[in-house]
Amino acid sequence: MLLIEDLKHIDSGTQKDIYAHPEDANKIIKVMKPEHATADGGRKGQHHLRAHRSQGIYKQFRRELLQYLQLCKSNYGENRFVFPIETVYGFVPTDQGLGLVTEKVLGPNNTPITLYELEKQQLFTDKHAEALDRFFVECCQLHVVYGEVNIAGIMYTEHRQGRPEFVLVDGIGEKLIIPFRAMSKTINTKNIKKVEAKIKSKISFYTNS
Repeated sequence: MLLIEDLKHIDSGTQKDIYAHPEDANKIIKVMKPEHATADGGRKGQHHLRAHRSQGIYKQFRRELLQYLQLCKSNYGENRFVFPIETVYGFVPTDQGLGLVTEKVLGPNNTPITLYELEKQQLFTDKHAEALDRFFVECCQLHVVYGEVNIAGIMYTEHRQGRPEFVLVDGIGEKLIIPFRAMSKTINTKNIKKVEAKIKSKISFYTNS
């Protein structure tokens, strides 16, 4: 079991803390914040039935894992394991609960950078626009299902496949009780296009052109 106090803290989100993997510089460990969990693993602050539905505090992990497995299954014939979402490697026990091990997505300077940060620092250029367009096209083609995707949950890299690309690291997988998007590629594509328009509306490259 890994002790959180021994891990290097990298970042925090609303629901998760992110740590460096102690043995592999190319991986990170995501841990659900314990303050959001009940003593028996449910989601604190929710109705009892909803809090314990599915995998409780780990339902975000479940959605991401299932989405990654579905993409691997759909691309079995190509023996493909890399997609426009972060690669999932498995789980590791910690003293603050189960940790999800995923790839570490680094920017050109070997530091993590999100789409939000590219916009905030006024670094977004033509090459980023081409990569972002390709990201959304691939998500439509591959039937990548979004949960709640925002501009801060998409990271930029040039190392991953030797070219500029964006990678979804948060908001992955079906959230709806009736999984319309997972069942229908057409419905899912419409949702991706809606998210694409919303995200691009927050980027000055598009709004000022």
